[in-house]
Amino acid sequence: MSQLTAILPETPLSDWYDVESTSSTEEDIIKLIVDKLAPGEQQFFMQGSLQDIPNPETMKGVPEAVELLLTTIKKGNKILIVGDYDVDGITSTVLLNRFFINIGFQNFESFIPNRFLHGYGLTTRSVDEILLKNPDTIITVDNGITAKDEIDRLQSEGIQVVVTDHHLPQNQTLPQCIIVNPKQEDCQFPYKDLSGVGVAFMLIIALRAELRRQHFWVNGKEPNLLKHLDLVAIGTIADQVPLIGLNRIFAKFGLEQMTRRVQQNNAEEFYHYLKVFAEKSNVRFFDSNSIAFRLAPMLNATGRMKDAMAGVCFLLSENEQIAVSRYNYIERLNLKRRKKQKIMVKKAMEQAKSLIQNDQGLFVYDDSFHEGLIGVIASRLSEHFNQPCIVATESEPGVLKASCRAKNADMMGILQSCDTYLERFGGHVNAAGFTIKKENLADFHSTYTDACSKIMSQGQTDIFKADIEVTLNMMTRSLIDRLKIFEPFGQNNSKPIFMLHNQTLPIPMIMTGKHLKWSLEPDLEMIHWNGSLTNDYSSQFDIAFTLSENYYRGEKKRQLIVQAIVPS
Repeated sequence: MSQLTAILPETPLSDWYDVESTSSTEEDIIKLIVDKLAPGEQQFFMQGSLQDIPNPETMKGVPEAVELLLTTIKKGNKILIVGDYDVDGITSTVLLNRFFINIGFQNFESFIPNRFLHGYGLTTRSVDEILLKNPDTIITVDNGITAKDEIDRLQSEGIQVVVTDHHLPQNQTLPQCIIVNPKQEDCQFPYKDLSGVGVAFMLIIALRAELRRQHFWVNGKEPNLLKHLDLVAIGTIADQVPLIGLNRIFAKFGLEQMTRRVQQNNAEEFYHYLKVFAEKSNVRFFDSNSIAFRLAPMLNATGRMKDAMAGVCFLLSENEQIAVSRYNYIERLNLKRRKKQKIMVKKAMEQAKSLIQNDQGLFVYDDSFHEGLIGVIASRLSEHFNQPCIVATESEPGVLKASCRAKNADMMGILQSCDTYLERFGGHVNAAGFTIKKENLADFHSTYTDACSKIMSQGQTDIFKADIEVTLNMMTRSLIDRLKIFEPFGQNNSKPIFMLHNQTLPIPMIMTGKHLKWSLEPDLEMIHWNGSLTNDYSSQFDIAFTLSENYYRGEKKRQLIVQAIVPS
């Protein structure tokens, strides 16, 4: 592990602040943040609207998928939606359910592989289960791009397959079927980093347009697809795709829609889950945090601990009473998940500390680890040790399943350099997974650490980079309000990280044994989650932090959330 030695601001105080200037420091700070956007992106970022959603037919595979699905719908043939067991896969599955219900198509069913029974995605065991359901057409959502052999088998049984996915294609093993994925070669769609539910949303926009052209709604009203932006926002934020471009539009307007529905107490068809979640979680305003840290972990618990179809059923709850019952069930799973996760994190951290050396990448393996939680543990370790991390457990005799995370490295690139030893792998740049036979583990580990060593040697990992150096008196309520124009925050649109230099601190209060809190002013506090006490608070500190507000028991306080702290 690299111990942080310094915090460096991209924009030091001396570069932008003039003590004799009469201009507003708030205006200056906002301008500094806007200026970090590429010149061609500033207007779209600040003023983008739903009218800016591009033509979905420019996405490779969409016209062919629309033609096949239209034929299937007109014939009344059976469609099977095959989802994935994370939040992106769950919301994608629900989105297609809602669409088919809206257009009055009834001959469809949903299936999400159970990670404990079927493994990840389209596996041999998944295909066995799918064939029992006897579909005519399959639509995959958030999966399928690496399942060539399984899709070949389905097609050999006379089943037509449409893959909608957003994971990185591996061109040498692409399925020979209709593929809708903006990351394909020669795809003209301008936004490549959509979530799985974003890809599915673009497909149903195109499908609705074709149904409209063919006068499908002569005797009825065509569905308003914007009513489903709640699902697109949830899946987009939960899957941690970049919150810029089209993803920002989906997330921003989806969150606004969710807030309006809750505040207007609007629980019409499809939104009973939202009313119940808001009431049970005491959420009145939806932002990226309420999704990433409240709703998404709850939905993820279904797939991690039991069966993701429980998450699908909750989002499709027919009335409030059913939604309450399903919410309570999922929350019990989530509590179980948190307890197991706490034990696993402690055990994995201890193992990692004994393994760490020379920044070569971490590989933590334990047969007792819960298969559904290894991704969470890998994220924690990667964040803590600031380097690529793999956490693995035995999924079946002689076979390991692993989750990989890398904050500042290309995890898929690392795995591609080791693919000789892997049974299957897939994922994103910063998050991926694979299966491997135990007999190949030693060779894989050697190649993996070599790849990580090359990556880690290219960057200085003991320096924490902040955005803007400020003084404490600049952190006003008015600035907090002004910063809201940049929401929702997420990947590639992080909360601005400010820095204080030579800051004196009182002795902190310890909360629940592991978090630190400083009272700096009557309405200003600083929080360091999982912070470490130092023996000397008489010295001065450099502090990197984000700015927010906290509402507690009717009291509103400004909050500095520590990202890094080192002696000045």
